[in-house]
This record gives sequence, C-alpha cells and structure tokens, in this order.
Amino acid sequence: MANEVKTKKILLVSTDRAFEQDTRAAFAASEVIQLITVEKSLPDIRGEVQETDLGAIIIDMDAARLDEMGALQRIMRRLEGRVPVVVVTQEFNAAAVRILVQLQVADFLVKPISTADLVRSVVAALQGTGHSQQTESQIYTFLPAAGGVGTTTLALQTAFQLHNSASRGASTCVVDLNFEQGACAEYLDLEPRFDITEIENRPERLDRQLLDVMLSKHASGLCVLAAPSNPADMRSFRTDVVVRMLDLVSAYFDNVVIDMPRTWFPWTETVLLGSNKLYIVSEMTVPCLRHTQRLIQAIHQTVGKEVRPNVIVNRFEQKMFDNGIKQADVQEILGEHFVGGISNNYRLVREAVDRGVPLHEIDPNANVIQDLKKIVLPDEVVAAPRKARSLFGIGKGLLRRKAG
Repeated sequence: MANEVKTKKILLVSTDRAFEQDTRAAFAASEVIQLITVEKSLPDIRGEVQETDLGAIIIDMDAARLDEMGALQRIMRRLEGRVPVVVVTQEFNAAAVRILVQLQVADFLVKPISTADLVRSVVAALQGTGHSQQTESQIYTFLPAAGGVGTTTLALQTAFQLHNSASRGASTCVVDLNFEQGACAEYLDLEPRFDITEIENRPERLDRQLLDVMLSKHASGLCVLAAPSNPADMRSFRTDVVVRMLDLVSAYFDNVVIDMPRTWFPWTETVLLGSNKLYIVSEMTVPCLRHTQRLIQAIHQTVGKEVRPNVIVNRFEQKMFDNGIKQADVQEILGEHFVGGISNNYRLVREAVDRGVPLHEIDPNANVIQDLKKIVLPDEVVAAPRKARSLFGIGKGLLRRKAG
C-alpha cells in the first residue's frame, strides 16, 4: 500500500479577487497543497492565522499603509515563528523592507508577480528554506570607517575562521557589496561572477540555480558573491535587488560575511538592521577614530540603538613611551564599542594579498589571525606555539596566479 501523502494547508489573506483567482489556479494542480482563502483586509484578521496545522501563510497587503504594517507585526508576534509567512506587496520602499527584514518573513514579492514565482516562494517556505529560529544564518557585516583600513582582509579572514570553526563551522559565503570596486574575489585569486545587471530590473529572477552560477568558489569550500570591478560605473542599485540577493544567500548558507562599501547607499540601513554582528573597521589615527565616532552616531540616528556597532581597530600598536595614540586613548574615544585591536603585520598581509591566498595559509599562528579570533570566536582561542616561517616566500606562487 502506498504511503499516504500529507496535505499542506496554505492560507491566503487577500482582498484582490484577481490575485486570489490566479493563486487558486497556480496551486490547483497540486495534490498535496490545500489553499484556504480569507477575503479580509489585514487589520480585520483575528483568529484565522492561529490554525495549528497551517503549512504557510500568504499575505497580500499594501506595505505603504501603516495600519496594515502594524497588523502584520501583530500577526508575526502571535505566530512566534511557527508558520512561515510569504508577503506580497503592492509597493516597495526602504522603510517596508526594514520592517519585513526585522519580522523575518520567509519571503516577500512585489506585484505584478508570476504565479511560478509565487509557487516557488511558497514551496521554499514549506521546505524550511526561509528564516527560522533554529536554522537562521548568522550575518557578520564589516563597515569601513575610512578608505584603506583593511576591511576586506578582516572580512575574508573572518569568513575562513567561521567556515573552519568548531562551533560555527558550516557553509559560509562572503558577499562583496562594493559592486563597482570590490576586491574580495581578487584577494583570493578568484573570478568574480556576479552579474547584477541580470537581476537589476527583475530581482525575483534570482533563484538558487542562478545564484549557484554566480558564486565564485574557493578550494576550501568558501563561497564568494562578487561582481567584476567597474570603477567607471559608479551608481546605486535598488534596495529590493540587494535585499533579494542577501535573503537568498542567507537562506542557503549558515554564515554570511558582508564586505560593505564606505559610501552610504539607500539599502545600507536595511543591511545593517539585518546583521547579527556589525563591525566597524578603524585604525589608530586621530582623524579615523573621530570619524568612527561620527559613524557610530550616524548609525544610532538612522537605525536606532538596536544595532550595536563593534569597532575593530586595525594595525593596532600599543605605544608606551612615545607621544602616539595609546590603547587608553582608543578606549576613551570609542568606549564600549571598542572590541579589540588587530596587530600591525603589514608583511604578512601584503604577502597574502600578492599571492591571492588567505592569511592562515602563510602562517596559521600569526598575530593577526589570533587577534581576530579573540574578537569573532572568543570561545575557541587557544594558546598555540609560534612557528618560524620563511621571509622569502613572497614571490612563491605569485607567477602562477591567473592574469586579470
């Protein structure tokens, strides 16, 4: 006797008759999905979403209306993450994105949408590839306080540490949001493959298959999503494009490390709000530390105190007997936001960049690596014996790197 297939109940909340009919037609052929419709506006919904056997909920709403956004927040609180919610909106703006990211909806689509896109989104939610408390990816965002402070190096090394860690070791992806001048792929001698123009006007086209094509894959298993450098084409991209990309990446990777540009774009606020850890990379100069202070204030004014900036001071030197900046000065300027310094090891970093390899491939016990691990993975730091290394390896492998 064949195994009985369990039916999945999908609740559709919508007052749009045409959308309701299209949705019914989309799921009509499925023998395992039972579509239930509630023809009410979102603020009028009461106990309909509380059914215990719902597999997913589709909410058709107007994100520009405050009463509907408030109703969505109440519904998400009542559900407590038990049922994935797919939101379909009539308009798209940065404020709506910020709230949807905070509420951790499984997915959100903007009308007009194809029924195929809606079905894919609902199926993904049913399969658990949306956000959930148990499987939610951890997002680490690195934001430079100034140019040339070493943000890319620290972001990449953090990604390797997460990828190889005992506690967080799992699938890891680096996302380079410096779309025109990013260097993440170049630092690892990889070909950047993310063509943002492919999805610029239709971000819903980005699915798991297309994402896989656009990922650059390191021999270690680390993945990098980076666009080819194009300094002459400096422009911004729509918030929904960036959010769609990050939402898909976070659905398929356990750790996501974001290398942010210094410039503040319309989507920057949304990325910061969606991050589990935000690190501002600074250095030991008075102008940079002062700008770091202003950047912290700007973050608090823009996204509120719920986002806590953690400041990493790169090329950190403890000066005792000269007139330079001391650790006490840094702590006084940055206060509780200062989480640690990274030793100034220019020779190691320069060699790694020139050879296109991660720092630990040259010296796994280097001070830079240990300093960063104390910040990112403090529970895994162990005292390791120092290993001597050759100072003449800088040219080794350099000529084997791919051109361009």
